[in-house]
Amino acid sequence: MTLSPSIDSLADSARELKSSELTQLSGLLDDERDELRSRWAEIDTARRCQILSMLIELADDNCELDFGAVYDAALADPDAAVREQAVSGLWESGDRRTIPKLTALLSDDVDERVRATAALVLGHFAVLAAAGKLVERDATCVYRSLMDALGNEDEPLAVRRRALEAVAAFATPELPGLIRRAYESDEPKLRQSALCAMGRTGELTWLPAIHTEMRDGDPAMRYEAANAAREVGEKESVSHLAGLVDDTDVEVALAAVLALGMIGGASAKKLLRGISAGDEDASVIEAASETLRLAEMDKEEHSFPKVSDRLG
Repeated sequence: MTLSPSIDSLADSARELKSSELTQLSGLLDDERDELRSRWAEIDTARRCQILSMLIELADDNCELDFGAVYDAALADPDAAVREQAVSGLWESGDRRTIPKLTALLSDDVDERVRATAALVLGHFAVLAAAGKLVERDATCVYRSLMDALGNEDEPLAVRRRALEAVAAFATPELPGLIRRAYESDEPKLRQSALCAMGRTGELTWLPAIHTEMRDGDPAMRYEAANAAREVGEKESVSHLAGLVDDTDVEVALAAVLALGMIGGASAKKLLRGISAGDEDASVIEAASETLRLAEMDKEEHSFPKVSDRLG
């Protein structure tokens, strides 16, 4: 089977991109992968960006679609924006062959946005490693790559903070000190990443700091604190999250609603019922209603299982 007609169509910038045509790029065979890789540069740069953006959206809507071959071809793209999108598309890939490509981008790519996104996506493999779903060789490769980026003072803050968030899933002995130093930093974005890392460790020792930051004046810190509480998943966070469900920042309120759904329990469900029948922002009410619906489906009163593999 040849992809030539499909690639010809993709390369024609005058033609509108159609989802039905793009889905044909899912699950490519080896010879099709080679053909796509050899002809990828024939497509205009702006068109390549558009293709990747649409593929990522399609994959988000349908988890059965696999555009890994397209993302793989785009990892070597001369345009940094294209490479960044390609890396983003790999965020939930479980293919171990992706690991050396991502670590190479993290250490060697000339664009800091690409390196930062590579660190972010490697966090997914860090979660797999922490769950025992990676062989030791691959886990070590991911860990060392992220620690090297985190410890490189020449790296921009954007790269180092994403490396901290990603590597936190390993929960090794040196990480608490690194997280604490980031949390005590004067850099607001590094402090945000420290909160994210606290949640990813799943350690109860970070709960006092997480709960304190739910009262921070910066909505970005409150948002990260709500997400961190969701990751740790302890019911003692419910009373603290209650103060965020009507937050003036909608994103913070939505994060609090999701955290309540993840943590579950009678108190969390009571809060969700109140929100779904209240006068909060329409998107918050909708999220609470859907979260409550899913929580009510859980017969064991545990709400949803703890989820740590969606990054960013």
